Amino acid sequence: MNNQKRGFQSKQRGFTLLEMLIAFSMLSLLFLALFSSFNTIGRGWDAAERKMLKTEDMRLISEFLRSQLSQAMVVRVQGDEGPVYAFEGEDYFVRYAAPLQPLQNSGGVYLIELSVAIDSAGKKLEMRYAPYRPDLSWEDALGEVEPVLVYAGLRSVRFEYFAADNVDDEPAWEYSWMDQPVYPLLLKVTLEDKDQRVWPELVVDLPQVDEYVNATAGNR
Repeated sequence: MNNQKRGFQSKQRGFTLLEMLIAFSMLSLLFLALFSSFNTIGRGWDAAERKMLKTEDMRLISEFLRSQLSQAMVVRVQGDEGPVYAFEGEDYFVRYAAPLQPLQNSGGVYLIELSVAIDSAGKKLEMRYAPYRPDLSWEDALGEVEPVLVYAGLRSVRFEYFAADNVDDEPAWEYSWMDQPVYPLLLKVTLEDKDQRVWPELVVDLPQVDEYVNATAGNR
């Protein structure tokens, strides 16, 4: 009888140990699944946060560029053969005169250049600016100015100009507007980031020389 009881207790202890091993195994699998789930959720949150930050960056930069470019003014700078209107550009840069948004409280007009540069992270949009003086050329005003970063990590940046070379032609989008006697009608900025997301196109109206001349003549 005692031998049977000891055998039963031995079997009972062995069965309990097996249960514990199974329980530990199941707990390990459960913790592994929970860790994997938390890791996946964490990555999802990080990705969502990065996307939100990029979207906010897109909005802020777009608002800054729209506000800045829409303030372009009709003034003159020195060219190779005398005064020329202070607007010129190619597909990779644009130069214009306007109040500078971060320095508006200080007053004054600035000669401003937005241009595309390339580094190890891709393309970036930079700005150079200097106080406006009608006796200076673009090179004289901006030649020694260090660029300020506007936004980095871009895949492409392009400027386009909606205008006609003369009054008899229909306006069209051009990639270059150099040595022209008038301002383009519109300026468009197209940006695409490294995730191949195309930002909303920025299209801004530009001041027209004829309107400026007529208004000036009327005030005399």
